Amino acid sequence: MPIYVALSFTLGEDSPVGISNIEDNKPLTGYNTKYQRLPAFDLTGFTKIVESGGELYDEVRGDGRWEVLRNIAGDDKTIYGVASFDKECTRGRYRYTLAVKASEGQVRNARLGVSLFSIHIKESEWIVFSIESFSAQWGKFWQDDPYNLIKKLGWDFNTVVGLHIDVFPPLYSSNDDRMEFMMPVRRRADR
Repeated sequence: MPIYVALSFTLGEDSPVGISNIEDNKPLTGYNTKYQRLPAFDLTGFTKIVESGGELYDEVRGDGRWEVLRNIAGDDKTIYGVASFDKECTRGRYRYTLAVKASEGQVRNARLGVSLFSIHIKESEWIVFSIESFSAQWGKFWQDDPYNLIKKLGWDFNTVVGLHIDVFPPLYSSNDDRMEFMMPVRRRADR
């Protein structure tokens, strides 16, 4: 049964943007989930064409760029890991971008210039999976296959958005910490 969180409206076809709803879907998926509808937003950070997002994650965590991201972030110190495809991606590889919501002024003041990459995230509905311990659950989460998990919840992957996002909250400091995984979704035709 859905639990509506500190909001004065209910979910429905014409729900306003920015809504959030927590659902007890752990019995279905093995993970706590929530539904969100978010407006489009932009992220700026470091990017690399990879076979695994872990390549860039390990580099950025180890060489000080993680702290650079936190420093250029606005009020929201969340770091987003965006897995996407574009024309530069060769077979078996994808673009992974570790980024934050940063204003042009914050980026300019950091004097990082051309080393930063910006990506636009389209408005969408999202299913957000809670991963209680990155190091303990991440491999199992991918074995469970989030693309199949959203189908169990009655959704399809939103190919118009065509990416997914790892969410490292402001207090994330260790691989044992909690994080989230955001999958853009659209209503299934048979719903």
